[in-house]
Amino acid sequence: MHALPGDIRARARTWVWLLLLALALAASPLPGTAADLPLQGGWRAAVAGEQAGDVTRADPQLRHFDPVRLQTFAAGEAGSWVLLWPAQGDWPAPPFVLQARGAGLQTLRFHPPGGPARSARATRVDPRAWPGHGRLVFPVAVAPAPGQPLRLHVDSRGVIAAPMTFAVLPPAAYLRADARWLAFASACLAIMAAMGLMALFFALRLRDPTFVHYAAFVLAYALILGLQTGYLFEPLGWQWLAGPLRGVARVATAASVLFAILFADRFANLRRYLPRGRRLLLGYAALIVAVGATGLLPGLGALARVLTNPLLVLGGPLLLAASALAAWRGSRYARFFLLGWTPLLAVTVAGSLQPYGMLPAWTWIGDAALAAGAFEALVLSLGLADRTLALRRDRDQARRLADLDPLTGLYNRRAWSERLLALETAMRRQGRPLSLLFLDLDRFKQLNDRLGHEAGDAALRATAGIMRGELREQDEVGRYGGEEFVVALPDADGAHALQAAERIRRRLQQRAGEDVGGATPTASIGVAMLQPGEDLASLIARADAAMYAAKAAGRNRVVLHPG
Repeated sequence: MHALPGDIRARARTWVWLLLLALALAASPLPGTAADLPLQGGWRAAVAGEQAGDVTRADPQLRHFDPVRLQTFAAGEAGSWVLLWPAQGDWPAPPFVLQARGAGLQTLRFHPPGGPARSARATRVDPRAWPGHGRLVFPVAVAPAPGQPLRLHVDSRGVIAAPMTFAVLPPAAYLRADARWLAFASACLAIMAAMGLMALFFALRLRDPTFVHYAAFVLAYALILGLQTGYLFEPLGWQWLAGPLRGVARVATAASVLFAILFADRFANLRRYLPRGRRLLLGYAALIVAVGATGLLPGLGALARVLTNPLLVLGGPLLLAASALAAWRGSRYARFFLLGWTPLLAVTVAGSLQPYGMLPAWTWIGDAALAAGAFEALVLSLGLADRTLALRRDRDQARRLADLDPLTGLYNRRAWSERLLALETAMRRQGRPLSLLFLDLDRFKQLNDRLGHEAGDAALRATAGIMRGELREQDEVGRYGGEEFVVALPDADGAHALQAAERIRRRLQQRAGEDVGGATPTASIGVAMLQPGEDLASLIARADAAMYAAKAAGRNRVVLHPG
């Protein structure tokens, strides 16, 4: 059954609330989290060759920051030093864990008190560091001395310096939060993957490029989120992506933007509703692809990293504005696009601004991107389903209109002949009878000449109505041409066909007798029953011959062909 717009909106609202609830649960603090140990932090650019112990809280170059707010550490080829210490009092009794969220593809090297340094990044974790899902985590077995900080080195060479937050947690609290985030991220990424793969299946079945564009975008965006959160490396263990990581990330980013715009173009029919804006969007997509390709060339990776985020920030409002304008101009599916994409584009733009120090308190943006991606995949899948059903309905309606005679609403000669062929095949296979009526209105030409073509058309429509009223639902009625009508009667032998023909003849005669103006003609009807080994052309010819025999016998009568 075709889903009504209200049904689609109700489903979309349901998914909105479910995903917002999931996001709220993922982002809400648990007992025993960072709030138990407020931290202070400081950072400065590292100097080549210096040791962790060379950096102290008294260093005059240290820049202070709040560890629970997003902070970017980008300072030269030697990286940056980050120091963390309790805001009040001393360190808690170990063991506890140091957690860094939002590190992206940067490498963090932790220097624990009295132990060897440990390195971790999303693509590679030191065996002495804990696997972190969406974060990097270092266990601390020995607490620093009173007044001493925990020290981290941040290396962002060759990658985007993503903003991070830090927390010190009891192991049990971390494990609970980690399990909850893992379930949340798994659900969001699974939804995106399922919707993308389902769209590919429908693309193959329906041969509609719109599904290809949608699937390519959803899967590319899921790949980006999997790389940004480290999910592909832990828990999935796709370490083979670590080698070509930068190229994969650039290709995925360019592909997500390109296919998003190609999808919006076809889905919202921008060629019709926003032709000028469409050209602007396609030009923007080409620019994103060009920047992504530039990043793959030797020595141009830094330029691509500098240009990518500003272009993403520009593209969000551009795509939303184009969709809103297309929706205002009447594009139904631009409204679906707006509903599904507004949260996604909002968090994408917000996340692109954060490396520049903006929105530092919005630490939930990473989780919101996962939820928005899943929400967008569901809403646009509903939109695609609605669009596909509408196209199928329009196609079926066009097919029905092509099969029908526009004056009488009966099957035209071609469509009726197709149905007669199908009935003949079925009746012969099952050994059941098939009969045919051939009806011609009496003195129809004189009626047209005397009363005009409008009266003739009215007579044809009235005859069609009478025939439908006197026949069974399974009988196939058609207008054969001019004032000639034909009826295929499955499961009817000659006797039953004669009865049906006589009912029609009597009704027409009764109507003609009541019409003092003479605008309703009577009819002559020929009847023939399909014989073993007979083809349809012969059956129609025999019914036609019986109709002419009825005409020759004085009209307004039924004749059964003797064959």
